[in-house]
Amino acid sequence: MVLDKLKSKFESKIEKAIGGTSIRPPPYPSLPASRREIFKYRLQVGTNIGGWFMLEKWLAPSLHSSNKSSDDSELAAVSASVKDIGLDRTRAKWDHHYDSFLNDEDWTWLAKAHVNAIRVPLGYYVLGAAFVRGTPFVEVAGVYENAWAKYKGMLELARTHNIGVLVDLHAVPGGANADSHSGVSGGGKFFSSSLHVSLALECIEYIAREVKDYDNVIGIQVVNEASYGAAAEKYYVHAAQKIREIDPTQIIVISDGWDRGKYAEFVKDKPGMLVDTHVYKCFSEADKCNAPNQLVAAAAMEWLDTTMIVGEFSCTLDTQTWNRVSKSDRAKFRAEYGRVQFNRFAQNSAGFYFWTFKFEQGSGGEWDYREMVNSGCIPIYERTKHKVTSNGEQESRLAVQAHAAYWDSQVKGEKMEHSRYQDGFLTGWRDAAQFWAEDESRIGQRTSWKNARVQQHVQKNGNSKYLWEFEQGFDTGTQALLQSVL
Repeated sequence: MVLDKLKSKFESKIEKAIGGTSIRPPPYPSLPASRREIFKYRLQVGTNIGGWFMLEKWLAPSLHSSNKSSDDSELAAVSASVKDIGLDRTRAKWDHHYDSFLNDEDWTWLAKAHVNAIRVPLGYYVLGAAFVRGTPFVEVAGVYENAWAKYKGMLELARTHNIGVLVDLHAVPGGANADSHSGVSGGGKFFSSSLHVSLALECIEYIAREVKDYDNVIGIQVVNEASYGAAAEKYYVHAAQKIREIDPTQIIVISDGWDRGKYAEFVKDKPGMLVDTHVYKCFSEADKCNAPNQLVAAAAMEWLDTTMIVGEFSCTLDTQTWNRVSKSDRAKFRAEYGRVQFNRFAQNSAGFYFWTFKFEQGSGGEWDYREMVNSGCIPIYERTKHKVTSNGEQESRLAVQAHAAYWDSQVKGEKMEHSRYQDGFLTGWRDAAQFWAEDESRIGQRTSWKNARVQQHVQKNGNSKYLWEFEQGFDTGTQALLQSVL
């Protein structure tokens, strides 16, 4: 009873601070779709750029050179550096890192590898001094004076290479979990603090306003790896409200809190909201007990849908797993594991991002995207250079004939509405053709996109018990277009 009252009191404080529960849905996609819409809704194929605007010691150890403690967090690194060499020199050191972590050759490689999206984590303290009050970063806020401007410069560079960016608020005040990649060690206090939640919402609002005019910002992720069982739903709703008030078109990404099914259900009636799930088979005791071929088979059956992104995955398996096969077989299984993951994610999610692109020093092995691509463990979408030469009219007539012949033989004495099937086919064909024209992209958020087109069709043509004909036609049209160019 006492716990229930305390929980109710906390939730009422959050509600009072940040309002009701309805989320403004995104507008229906335009006809034809805009480049901005294609950026957001295409299948996102890419990598994280970890260690850039959100430090992790194993990725960027040079910024921890003053930190002699066992604490691997960014707070420990920056605090030790300020104490050692002063604030101004620390800011210069951090600025150099932001300017040099990705170079021109890296961007060129990403484009040639047909990466169309990157997930770029950042800490809330990167946004500036106004967003660190009441947190440990207030003492070192001056280090981050130029950081957000440099993050926005990254958005510009990505756009020149036709690469979308998922802006990932990786570290929130208090930490969404106890790991050091929350900016502090021993965190996990975020969801239990109304002050932390309110400050994070200010961060979200600021980010939404700042990136609104970037057509290649493909979403805003409001938290990374929320702890299992965290009471996250209210924060997700209010973060979405803040974003949609500023930019009704923006995609919102939430963490699954290691409970994929729960949050898949949560977003089901929230168009334009995606669940970020992380797929690693190297940490749990159950996975460590499996042989590589068992984990390859499991990867081929990974449960996902197009309301989800795989925000992190790798080719890494635990030593116990590798010890179950000979060393000579490891390269073969590593490649199988990577390729199976790629194909499963491409078919059953809205996008996927390897963890991570590069390491400051040397190779990251099975965690290193570039190495895994170059070794053939992670495929790339080779460009076919095939152009769409048909508007779909002839293909739709043939498809409608086949559709009508089948269904008219099955449904006797009732007039069906095959014109809806034809409308759906042409809509699907032309949408898929437009995505294809943008660097051979495919529709990623297929369910959300189709549902929007269905509603547009109803607005124009009215509802019907044969609305399924439009839906079936849309699916057939998108598939037929891709078959014509692949």
